[in-house]
Amino acid sequence: MTGRQRLVSALNHVEGDRIPIFECVYSRPLFKEVLGYVPETFDPPAVFECYQKIGYDFAFMPIPGVSGFRPENTGGDVYTDEWGICYRKAAETWPIDAVVKPPLSSAQDIKNYRLPDPAAPFRWKGFKEVIKMAKSSGMGVVGNMRGPYSGTWMLFGMDTFSLLFYDDPESLDTILKAVTDFSIEAFKIMAKEGADALLFSDDYGSTTAPLFSPAVFRRFIAPQIKRMVDAAADLGIPLVMHSDGHIQPFVEDSVSLGIKGLHPIERAAGMDLAEVKQKYGDKICIFGNVDNKDLLVKGSADEITAQVRECIRIAGPGGGYCLGSDHSVHDDIPNRNVFALYDAGRRYGVYDVFGVYAEP
Repeated sequence: MTGRQRLVSALNHVEGDRIPIFECVYSRPLFKEVLGYVPETFDPPAVFECYQKIGYDFAFMPIPGVSGFRPENTGGDVYTDEWGICYRKAAETWPIDAVVKPPLSSAQDIKNYRLPDPAAPFRWKGFKEVIKMAKSSGMGVVGNMRGPYSGTWMLFGMDTFSLLFYDDPESLDTILKAVTDFSIEAFKIMAKEGADALLFSDDYGSTTAPLFSPAVFRRFIAPQIKRMVDAAADLGIPLVMHSDGHIQPFVEDSVSLGIKGLHPIERAAGMDLAEVKQKYGDKICIFGNVDNKDLLVKGSADEITAQVRECIRIAGPGGGYCLGSDHSVHDDIPNRNVFALYDAGRRYGVYDVFGVYAEP
């Protein structure tokens, strides 16, 4: 099977020849070893080439202007992007720079604010190249956009944004909807270009607890997720939700809204892979859960193999699981451990010829 076929099988809860393996690579040492250089930005073709050379089955692929993108000729370490968000470049922030000043300081600023054009041609050149690369290699592509929560707080800053839940909920609804509109329009283009699935990135939890209450989630965030779910359904393409952190109180609501996958089941935040599989494994595809905070940073190959086997044993039977870290691979993870995870997945994530999961 090709990587794309494995991804599609997992999304449809069908056991393929083996469990698909993926990763979000934010590691400069890994890019350096695999490509021979570190991309200046999170450039789609360069990122995809790295994934392809490692052997991953599919790639999460954002577009310039929404994640890890630095405009050309910024003239310094501080720059403002097309959203009006001011960033500072620093060695430790690659590939996603730190927000230092948002464009909006109050709800009144919404009146004169205009979001960028999701169909701007510069945004799609690299994505189209990736689709061509995927077709020739057999890899899958998951188009990636910001979610409503992340896209909106970045416009206000977290403090002002959080106050709007209580001070001006109607204005907050307006901007949440506009940010979601942007993502939906981008998703339409991704689907048209040939993406195999879609993913929106929102972070609803810290490592110990959700960032807000279930009531706030249902009132403000859930309606926008439902709009994205419905748009993806109209396009005939699965929609996956990304949120790291402890988000257990939101999982049932999110599944009920119709998401088709959940990434990354952050182990260090107390997310229980077995519980997610038992409760929702017949409804959603599960991504990730190999610890990237401690195990992948300091563990041995044998220890990594043991956790990979645990994830496969729990989430692999019946399909609906894709193996990867519980967020991403970053600079602190030795390259040998990235490859150890991959090698263990290839070795132990095999389904037998009768469609019955082969116990590792």
